[in-house]
Amino acid sequence: MNILRNEVRTGLLVVISLSALVAILLFLGAPGVFIPQHTYWIYFQDAASIKPGSPVLLAGRKIGQVRALFSPVPDSERPDPKLETKIEVQVKSTARIFKHVKAQITQPTMLGDSVIDFSNGDEASGLAQNDASFIGELAPSLSGLAPMVMERLDPVLAKLNGTLDSLQKTSDNLTKLTAQGADLPEAFTEFKQLGMNLNELSGYQGPLRQSLQNIEALTSDQGKLVQSLNQLAELTGPEGSLSKTFKNTEKFTAELTANNDAAATLRNLRELSENLNRRMTQLGQQFSVIGVNLEQASDTVKHQPWRLIWKSTKEYGTPTPAPKKTYSAR
Repeated sequence: MNILRNEVRTGLLVVISLSALVAILLFLGAPGVFIPQHTYWIYFQDAASIKPGSPVLLAGRKIGQVRALFSPVPDSERPDPKLETKIEVQVKSTARIFKHVKAQITQPTMLGDSVIDFSNGDEASGLAQNDASFIGELAPSLSGLAPMVMERLDPVLAKLNGTLDSLQKTSDNLTKLTAQGADLPEAFTEFKQLGMNLNELSGYQGPLRQSLQNIEALTSDQGKLVQSLNQLAELTGPEGSLSKTFKNTEKFTAELTANNDAAATLRNLRELSENLNRRMTQLGQQFSVIGVNLEQASDTVKHQPWRLIWKSTKEYGTPTPAPKKTYSAR
């Protein structure tokens, strides 16, 4: 009797152990048996080491696992021709996954397995319903970092090569410019000579400094330029000589105009100029006769100087009197 009782107890223990083991396996392998689950479909370009059973995270917290992978997906089922992989995931129905959410495959640790992580959800879009679909993306990883870096570096390297070529050409040109007998050394030599000339010109005893000192002395308070300007200001001032002269001239012309003396004065001046002209004409004729006499006297002194002492033996013709000019009175 005791043996039978022990066998029953042993059988019950085995059944309970097997049931517990099955429950644990179902809980781990098929959590939807005990906890309500939602199924979602995520499309990726490739699976990126994702396999069935891989964790599914919500902002870093595990909420489910990958159930199945389908690749390649028929073209008719792809939301985008590049999305070749469809992953089925099961998550807790209580997980707050919104319609607009970022689903990506990432690798939490450097040597860890890849996981699917939902993040950056938009609460305003509302919660995603069961059997909803999402467009996923691959998070940058060390394996994909090198191609991305190279893709970014290719244009930079191309520009760098062009820049190096330009620098090489520039270096060659500089070598030619700075070679012996080139224009640049000669230009530097001439520039150095120019600097020496400028230094000499602007030195303490240089002409430029002396010219500036002379200009400073000329334009100082006691300089000649200032004195000349002061004298000019006094001359043209209200009490100056020039102003008084203009006033006297104005007064004189006003008196002439008032007394009608201007016409008479001009007429007298015209008669005076005519008389002076006639007198100068007469003097000109007389100077002509005097000139002839002086010429004869100098000729006599030159050839017959004794005639200054003895009796003259030279005969002169009777000079023809100059015709008299008559002037009509105006």
